[in-house]
Amino acid sequence: MLRTTFLKNISNDQTKKNTSLNLVTKAILASMLASPLSVLAEEDNKDNEIEVLTVTAQKRSQSILDVPVTVSAVSEKTIDDAKAIGLSGIDKFIPGFKFYDANATQSVVEIRGISSPNISVGGDPSSAIFYDDVYMPSAAQNVIFSDTARVEVLKGPQGTLFGRNAAMGVVNIVPNSPSAEFESFLQGSWGTDNLQRYEGMVNVPISDNVYMRANWITNKQDGFVENVQDAEWNQSQKVWDLGARNHDAARIAFLWDISESTDFQFSFDWDDLDQAPPVAVGLSEFAYGGGKDPFASKAANDVFNGKESRDMYGLIAKLNHDFNDEWSMKYIVSYRDWDTNNIEDSDGTGDRTRYFDTNTAYDSDIFYTELQVNYTSDRVNLVTGFSFSKENVKQRTDLNLTADTAARLTTGELNNVIQGMMAQQLAAQLGGNTDAHAAAAFGEGATFSGAVQQIYSDSGFPLDHIWNPAEWAGALTALGFADDIMTAIGMPGQPLTAEIVQFSGDITYDAVSQALGIAEVFGPSHTGSWWQESVHNQGSFTNWGVFADVDFSITDNWNVIAGLRYSNDDKDFSWFIPETSFAAIRPGVSNIIFPVVDLKASDSWDKVTGRLVTSYHFSNTDMIFASYSTGYKSGGFDSLSPRVEAFQPEDTTNYEIGYKGILFDKLVANISGYYLELDNFQQTVESRAPGANQAVPIIVNEDRTIKGIELELRWNVTDNLTLGAVSEYRKTEINSPEFYNAKSELISAQTTNLDPQTNYTLTLDWMPDFGMGHTNLHVDYAFVENTNMDIPGLEDYKKAVPEFFRDTKNLSARLSWAIEDESLELGLWGKNITDERRVLDVVGLTAGVLGTPFAKINRGAEFGFDVKFSF
Repeated sequence: MLRTTFLKNISNDQTKKNTSLNLVTKAILASMLASPLSVLAEEDNKDNEIEVLTVTAQKRSQSILDVPVTVSAVSEKTIDDAKAIGLSGIDKFIPGFKFYDANATQSVVEIRGISSPNISVGGDPSSAIFYDDVYMPSAAQNVIFSDTARVEVLKGPQGTLFGRNAAMGVVNIVPNSPSAEFESFLQGSWGTDNLQRYEGMVNVPISDNVYMRANWITNKQDGFVENVQDAEWNQSQKVWDLGARNHDAARIAFLWDISESTDFQFSFDWDDLDQAPPVAVGLSEFAYGGGKDPFASKAANDVFNGKESRDMYGLIAKLNHDFNDEWSMKYIVSYRDWDTNNIEDSDGTGDRTRYFDTNTAYDSDIFYTELQVNYTSDRVNLVTGFSFSKENVKQRTDLNLTADTAARLTTGELNNVIQGMMAQQLAAQLGGNTDAHAAAAFGEGATFSGAVQQIYSDSGFPLDHIWNPAEWAGALTALGFADDIMTAIGMPGQPLTAEIVQFSGDITYDAVSQALGIAEVFGPSHTGSWWQESVHNQGSFTNWGVFADVDFSITDNWNVIAGLRYSNDDKDFSWFIPETSFAAIRPGVSNIIFPVVDLKASDSWDKVTGRLVTSYHFSNTDMIFASYSTGYKSGGFDSLSPRVEAFQPEDTTNYEIGYKGILFDKLVANISGYYLELDNFQQTVESRAPGANQAVPIIVNEDRTIKGIELELRWNVTDNLTLGAVSEYRKTEINSPEFYNAKSELISAQTTNLDPQTNYTLTLDWMPDFGMGHTNLHVDYAFVENTNMDIPGLEDYKKAVPEFFRDTKNLSARLSWAIEDESLELGLWGKNITDERRVLDVVGLTAGVLGTPFAKINRGAEFGFDVKFSF
């Protein structure tokens, strides 16, 4: 049963339902502090009563202490104190939750160590994000915080109530709704790297029963690494410094209280992102400064028109109606459309012969609707309904190279061909290709492969680049082409030199191309031309489900919840890969990365998921619970690997026990332990199959078993001082299949055990009474132990970057002061105050073929101030 001791009446901005089912406590939301289980003494402190955040984690309005699942919530006050602009700014307050937004349009949600960091439009994330009750697809998940009431994170399978792609959990972002009272504010924040953030909100009662709420936000910040590359193809384009941000968003919502039992809300939100592409700091000898310092103040990114952009809007309508004191309903319908581009440097250098960029562009939309019917009585609280979504996806993935780089890739293949020819010639001379044949010819201990390698090296191979005249002249001589070429140009019997190759332009290259039948051998006259290969994907994804979830009070203290959902997914998908754009310049060349295909596929999946939960309240403030739940994520298609066979759906099974309560009238505790099995986890790896010219992201299926404990504590030491702690213990077993990594090394199927990772966040909130205004000091320190060395199949080039293995240590603080009526607030803040620098990721798409891995790094220390006027 709901513990209404912790609930207050709210104003007309919320639905006028009965207090046990549909009310949200505005007064509590406004007073919460930084803990996921936030607590605060009442304003008058008469009873020193602790208040508790109200959430809708179970599609019911409940005190967070009454929700018998592991749920954490972060309040509006916490978001403001942390100066958070998105989910990555608050994940430290929630155990078992991480959000990565280095690629804003390809962000990654991680719950209990499971994420879906893939760029395949044919797949879905393992954890779902809902904004204002509506499901958000992967490219739309990185929502900027503006006038946000709270963020709820539910951990473990949530398939029963949330359905689609909630195999590992759900993030529920709740914006503020319109209300009957006039209120408004203007806020500005300025800081390091020319940060400028401006935000405004106005809430206006248009009439006695119609209210409007509008807000906007703009966030701009310069990069933290100067891009010194001045590529000739970017003379008319904006060249961004690394890490520069430019994000605008707005929302307008109308709430119509049609009657005492019915209300209707309609909202429109708009989002515009146009900023620097993801950070790519070169780690190779060809990068700026030889790639020796990933935290140097300068880097060289020569990507053509590099940027990350998103143009998105969404429409959401919600109808709430009370039939009577027991029955009510909510109907939601929404439409969202977005276009994105992510043109990023994928080599981290300014070397034209190693130029490689990628562009992932979306043009997609989704229609989502849900009907929810609620029944409540003294003993029963039922939620049932259905949901339906139709998503149309279009993705274009471009891989862009200069002709100089394409010639380098051809050089690599030509080296292999030449080495193979020398092996054949040697085998013919020795009468065989075994080590015994080599030992007989060259002495004891000689091997055939060693002999081939020696001859290969003595002949001046491997070639670095066929456009190197000296190397190319030597190669032509070794291959036996020199005499024919010299005869053809009227110089029979003369040696072929670098000067002759240089003087003859493309002649020698075209001669070899014709002789070997390899159109991809071409000369240096093509320097600066573009070689593009593209994958065009289209998909139509339909998902629907029906669900029922009933909470039954066996006694006043003992509740049992049982729920079921049937989910059905249908996916139609296609790949169209045309021939390279370079074929228009040099007919006959073929793709060197992607095969030319025109392919369609379709598949469908369905699943029944459910949960069984029991909880017992020792008092109004203490509860224990145990749960069994299952989750499901549909299968899908790998957008960069054309094949009609879909990858398998994910299935999760979770067992969990927990305690929530207020101890000694001072300490709020949320403790849970879980055992989770995840089958067919859709993991993305950078893979280069034997014979492939380039590594690409592919999806493999893993099985994982996770055991963990999560802890949240918040202690009201005094009326003015509150301390908090968040931590987790997690141990993971991974059963991974064999696959080729980015350097074509076969990683065998294996079982890997990841040791528990030490991580915690400590918070302090001090509200001293100086007799003038309101002063608040918020401090938080986050520590995360680095476990990257335990990643299965970790490549050597990643192991060679010590900064990739640094622990996370992040100290942040904000000191604020407001006048008595809180119409003016001033703040001073700092993020990463100790200037801890880390390599967030090492990317190796071009490491194997071009020797150019690169790093994504964090921004250093940031400091600033903010001003807020409330009217």
